[in-house]
Amino acid sequence: MTSQANAGGAATGQADGRERARRALAGSSAFQDCAPAVIDEIMQHAVMAKLARGETMYRQGEPGDSMMVVLTGSLKVTNVTADGKEVVLGFLKSGALIGEIAAIDGRERTANVIAMEPVEAVAIYRRNLLPILRNSTDAMFAVLAGLCGKLRATNALFESHTLEAGPRVADGLLRLARDHGQKTAKGTVIDLKLTQRDLGGHFGLTRETVSRSLGDLREAGLIEFSGASILIVDPDQLLAVAEGGG
Repeated sequence: MTSQANAGGAATGQADGRERARRALAGSSAFQDCAPAVIDEIMQHAVMAKLARGETMYRQGEPGDSMMVVLTGSLKVTNVTADGKEVVLGFLKSGALIGEIAAIDGRERTANVIAMEPVEAVAIYRRNLLPILRNSTDAMFAVLAGLCGKLRATNALFESHTLEAGPRVADGLLRLARDHGQKTAKGTVIDLKLTQRDLGGHFGLTRETVSRSLGDLREAGLIEFSGASILIVDPDQLLAVAEGGG
């Protein structure tokens, strides 16, 4: 009786988990405009995935046979230069698509994707994804919109690397606040657990330079630190710094 009860409880837990995943997928920024039937078809083929902090979801150069949608948690997308430096291309949170490029063209992964905290995601394999995209313009446009957003973000990132250190950090903080900010009574919190090394890899600066620039911005009253998070207090003046006038 006990084993049957345990099995029943496990099955109920799995069903609850998939229903929660379905709701999260339907409400995600990627698939929120898709018809319920499309969400149902994705979930029919979906595989639940969990990652611990620091675990790698995808590795650059590996074969790409799946795409994932983040349900909870956050990840960073990285490459490593020839001299071993980590370049942080971006950060992903709930609702984001991961791995869609390789899942569509069937080639190798273009970057590493690493969990910054515990992550839950839904994976769908290429063999199941492609028929859904062929049959649903909503799903196809959802994936295309995700790709366009990443291209725009990458262009903005590389444009910012032409700036001096202070304006570059200010510009980067504003972009992170736009993409991952949460409004509070005091300002906008960048809702990511970032280290100064992560910021340095993202801004193309050393950790020491990032630390010094953040200190200058805090001293000027433009940002505050709240644990591992950064609070933007004066976005207008921060924009002035980013544009070289601060």
